[in-house]
Amino acid sequence: MPFFKLPLRKPQSSKWTIFFACATLFMCSQFFRVSNAVIAPKLQEDLSLSPQSLGLLGAAFFYSFALMQIPLAFFLDRFGARWTMAVLSFLSALGAWGFALAESFEEAFIGRLLIGIGMAANLMGPMKLFTQWFSLGEFATLSGIMMSMGTVGNMLATTPLAFMEKVFGWRTTFFLIGCLTAGLTLVFFFLVRERPEKTGTSISPSITRPPSSVKQMIFLLRSRSYWVISYGTFFRYGTLVGIQGLWAGPYLIQVLGFSPVEAGNILLFLNAGLIMGSPVGGWLSDKVFRSRKKVVLFGLLAMTVTVGLLSFERDQSRMLDLVALFALFGCFSGFGTVMYAHIKESMPADMTGMALSSVNLFTMLGGAFFQQGLGWVLDSLRQGGASAPSAFRVAFLLCSLGTASAFCLYLMVKDTRVGTATGPQRAKTSEENQI
Repeated sequence: MPFFKLPLRKPQSSKWTIFFACATLFMCSQFFRVSNAVIAPKLQEDLSLSPQSLGLLGAAFFYSFALMQIPLAFFLDRFGARWTMAVLSFLSALGAWGFALAESFEEAFIGRLLIGIGMAANLMGPMKLFTQWFSLGEFATLSGIMMSMGTVGNMLATTPLAFMEKVFGWRTTFFLIGCLTAGLTLVFFFLVRERPEKTGTSISPSITRPPSSVKQMIFLLRSRSYWVISYGTFFRYGTLVGIQGLWAGPYLIQVLGFSPVEAGNILLFLNAGLIMGSPVGGWLSDKVFRSRKKVVLFGLLAMTVTVGLLSFERDQSRMLDLVALFALFGCFSGFGTVMYAHIKESMPADMTGMALSSVNLFTMLGGAFFQQGLGWVLDSLRQGGASAPSAFRVAFLLCSLGTASAFCLYLMVKDTRVGTATGPQRAKTSEENQI
């Protein structure tokens, strides 16, 4: 019995062990989110999918992920991030195996649903752990660094995934990825603890004396900041993942004529930009401007411009233009991770889990809406007689208009600055922001 109880109850951990263990599972989440992009033509061929069905298949991950955000705050506060992340992540491995064995759209859809449910805690869970292991002034920078590391998962879903699909086929590839996910989950479980031993008695208010969830939700829903930030993350992340996670692949392969590996190479630059943009945005917010709102606004404006430029007519001969635009698009979309620090500082400390997961609900709904919605737009335009290049240009233009509307609305939200909204002050700030 002691042999089993020792690693389960007292795994050896440091704050950086926690960070890197969380980052590996977040990499898995990021990989699964966008993994349909470079294999989309094969999925359409093997499962007989229309563009609309392909969009729905990609969106399945985001719908289940988003719906899980509703009970996730309770799971994180009641059972802790360690158990919640481990149990759900193993479920995603089962989903990957089911997806690999799918012979129809319905079976593949169920697999993607399970993957989405399983990965649902691998952003909010780490953020919950970070509040226990790191200081408030490190939160935005640390979140940005983790986002960048997670983007390695996005990058693995580009050229490396295209290469593995070419060598092994997409089914074997996803079966192996399911095995890797299960292994990383076990490593995470045995290495991570919920909080440092030295502060084991200084548990956050949400654990020692949980406030009424109903009262918390009412407080949150009355906050202007919550709705504005949620709207911003819906369009920011929806635009990013709609393009990065699915439709950039068919656009580059079927419209511009690139091979899957070439398309993967171009998407690598998008993810390289995202890797750079997330920590730079966090650093600018924490150390330079000491403002959340300014950094988010700049990112939304730059996204509007770069996606708008993608709607211009182009061909294979303008590959350098495409690489630059995709890289800039990824970089500036990374600034949007500061929204999590913004909502965290706009709410009382005992509402951290609920505030973060509630905003993340809209983040993932944005991903689902744009993956499926862009598929519907492309299908409708093609059935109406529009050419494939014209249909994609309209889709990109709609994305640009969406981020522009998010920029305009974000002008109305109250700013927070590092070190000026903690504890009781944060509660006061929330009350002042109520509708």
